[in-house]
Amino acid sequence: MDSSFSQAQYFENLVSLFESNINTLDISKEEKQTYLFLTAVLLLQFFVEINFSGPQLPFETEDKEVGFLNILGSEARKNCAFQTKLQSESLSLLTIGGFAPYHLTESPFLLALALFIFEQLQGPEISLFDPTKIYLETSTLVAKSFNPEIFSNDNSNNFVLGSICWWRARALQVQQSLLSDISPELTSLSLNLISKKVVNSLIDESNVNSEINQKLLITYYLENANISIAGDLELQTLDNIINANKISGMQLVLTGCKAKMTKHQQKSTATLTVLAKSDERLLKHEQAEKLFNPQDVKLNDDLFLERPEFDTTGNDDSLEENEDPESAKRIKIDYTNISGFENSSSSISKKLLPIAMKESDIPKELSELDPNNQPNLANLDHIQLLLRMQTILNNTPSGNSLVNEELIAIIQRILFSAENSVNWLVFARALWYRSLLEAARPRTVERGVLQLYSLVEELGVASEQTARLFPKTEDEINFPVKFRKADDINQPLTNAIRLRFIYLFPLMPKWSLDSKLAEKLLELGALKSALEIYERLEKWTDAALCYASTGDSNKGIQLINKALEIDPNDARSWSVLGDIKQNPELWQKAWEIGRYASAKRSLAKYYYNPPKGAGIERDIQIAINHMYDCLSANPINFQNWYFYGCMGLEISNYELAAEAFTRCISLDDTNSYAWSNLASALIKLDKLPEAFNALQKSVNSGDSATKSWKIWENYLIVAVKLGRWDDVLHASVVLLNRKKELDQQEASIDLPVVEKLVDLLVSEPYDETNRETYFQKTCIDFVCNQVPSVVLHDARVWRIIAKVDLWRRKPWLALEDYEKAYRAVISNPDLSSDEKVWNEAVETCCDLVSAYENFGEMEGRHGAGDVVCKDWRFKAKSTVRSLLSKGKASWEYTDSYERLLELKKEVIKA
Repeated sequence: MDSSFSQAQYFENLVSLFESNINTLDISKEEKQTYLFLTAVLLLQFFVEINFSGPQLPFETEDKEVGFLNILGSEARKNCAFQTKLQSESLSLLTIGGFAPYHLTESPFLLALALFIFEQLQGPEISLFDPTKIYLETSTLVAKSFNPEIFSNDNSNNFVLGSICWWRARALQVQQSLLSDISPELTSLSLNLISKKVVNSLIDESNVNSEINQKLLITYYLENANISIAGDLELQTLDNIINANKISGMQLVLTGCKAKMTKHQQKSTATLTVLAKSDERLLKHEQAEKLFNPQDVKLNDDLFLERPEFDTTGNDDSLEENEDPESAKRIKIDYTNISGFENSSSSISKKLLPIAMKESDIPKELSELDPNNQPNLANLDHIQLLLRMQTILNNTPSGNSLVNEELIAIIQRILFSAENSVNWLVFARALWYRSLLEAARPRTVERGVLQLYSLVEELGVASEQTARLFPKTEDEINFPVKFRKADDINQPLTNAIRLRFIYLFPLMPKWSLDSKLAEKLLELGALKSALEIYERLEKWTDAALCYASTGDSNKGIQLINKALEIDPNDARSWSVLGDIKQNPELWQKAWEIGRYASAKRSLAKYYYNPPKGAGIERDIQIAINHMYDCLSANPINFQNWYFYGCMGLEISNYELAAEAFTRCISLDDTNSYAWSNLASALIKLDKLPEAFNALQKSVNSGDSATKSWKIWENYLIVAVKLGRWDDVLHASVVLLNRKKELDQQEASIDLPVVEKLVDLLVSEPYDETNRETYFQKTCIDFVCNQVPSVVLHDARVWRIIAKVDLWRRKPWLALEDYEKAYRAVISNPDLSSDEKVWNEAVETCCDLVSAYENFGEMEGRHGAGDVVCKDWRFKAKSTVRSLLSKGKASWEYTDSYERLLELKKEVIKA
């Protein structure tokens, strides 16, 4: 895509390519339209997963599983200029009403292309990608962007047309979520697209009262409510939520109750709870969520219980026993200031949170519920609760403690559900709301912030280079492998479960979660943490707030200069000013004034990795000298010692590195990487026993030890050098499984090590009467079961396995191994073009023929007079003839081919 080639033209060419491929299929026009529609949906889903729901898609390499997305992304990976242009023009196309998407949106071309295809399928009078759209009024633009007359009474394709409308509206809402403010064009167009005509086109008229129709209608109203929330349309939001509840039949009430909140509480006190029950019809077909829920950070408080212990509900005394006559206000929301809400007690059904002041006000079915063990709700009803909560949040002052109590009650109704009964995203969003509320409470602020961190990390916001507070969940670790396999459509993947209801919630891009976390950190005074988030997000205005509470970086510089006018000997101010300006003289001044350690650290990093345009060469020795000064001023900083040690390793100063990492582990002996780096330095100093001890500490320290295969690889290498073969075997097993999880396949097998382990195994005679030793049992399982699970096409591996099977006195298995070795070689596509491959095939064929001769007449596996291979002569002849036939065209006059002919003669004589 050169400078004269527009993004729209590029998209047109891609769509033409899709259409030309689809046209090769022998299907109807409507089916071809459906295929193109599904392509757009796929693009949208990929974009949403990358930017909203996670986990990160394993698209880093050009795997065939990625399919046509490689075509879209391969050029961007190869051509930085193309990638930059693709990114900028995609963002430009997604700009509307003067609002541009967040500039670090990942793969925006996926969303833009999806929207482009949806438009192509609908054929509107004007495209939202048309640059002339900026001159149109909102009403005109909306009217010309969609033709509601596309539906006809006799059109059998209305189902597809309705689906296109619905998904286009979803894509537009995703676009809206990328903008800094509300776009009336996108809101109006989305509501027009998801109309009653659209939902009617999707209704199954043959069974109007079906469960599918019920869920479709509930989804329709909830999604409309969500669009209304995004567009700040209060009345439409309320109407849609009420209509959704009419269809779902959920019963709901907020009431007072008695409960114990603390561990040592003797007498129950008044609190709030939400009683809710789903309609049995909706609940009957609810899908169990078998994947793990997001991590629910526990309170771990020495006073408060993890969850209240409720006694009774709706008891008048729960209010009357409170001496404050105004306490009754604790269980109701004042809607008088919210436009569109009626203030009459008779209109309780129109309120977002129906309230029962007395036990007699609670509906009969709800009054029979145990508040400690309420029945499961349908996920659509959980979503309805959260949309009610979001609407209340949008329309009440923030920080209102009375409202917050009621919102916490809604959240508890969701989070206290039975395990695996709540969708992953629903549960995550409930945790998110709880965290925002708890971060404002002294007793729960720690849990609130940690929960925010956990969700931000689990939703895939943090990159692999970003340190995590919480380890990866099992779902995150296993997802790449399961995504590539995806061989059972009845077992939904993690990403599918997260995406299932995402369009029914207010869409929150991952950077908005990070920004919210930074806001909370700022409120709590954690400026450094907030600054790290803002810098990573490249939201420089927000980052400036961390420097001086207001303004951009220039304002920050002005404020620092003002601080230096007041105290010119403020070393920290000089150092921070140097950080902003990247001026070594300012850091040096900070050091001279007050021996400010951070200034020397900044100098070290400056010379270790000079910024572009600095006019100096990278000089690690100067960086080390500055870090030495830094550590002399502050010798108890783990990160400084770690950086110092890494630089020592880089310039091969292993004494320095060993000293640095020794200081690291004295400060934190649970850091597996510090132990591992210490071992690396000791290995170079030829202190192998000490290095191995460090590696043993490394593999048993910290959560990171379970993730890094490189540590285990070093462990294996040193264990081999020391001849600690039990440890070598253990490390080999761990490495195989660790790399198998990372889908590294053959790279996880060190064949010389495996061969040495097998040599040790077979050096002792096999005794069937005695129990196998731990080494024998583990080695047999590793070689015969685990290695083949990742290496199927390596003849060398199968010969190793054959050696073990023969040692175990199982010649029938050994013969099968030689057969597999032979098949592995002849299946190589280079057999007819690479002489090395051909020679290996001949060698393997000779081994197989020898195996037939040696094992064929041996006693078989059943031990009942049978033999290993009754027709071994025939198989040997067939094998040789087959290989001769395969090699005749390419290798007839080679020495190996002559050898094969000689082998044929010998086999015929046998």
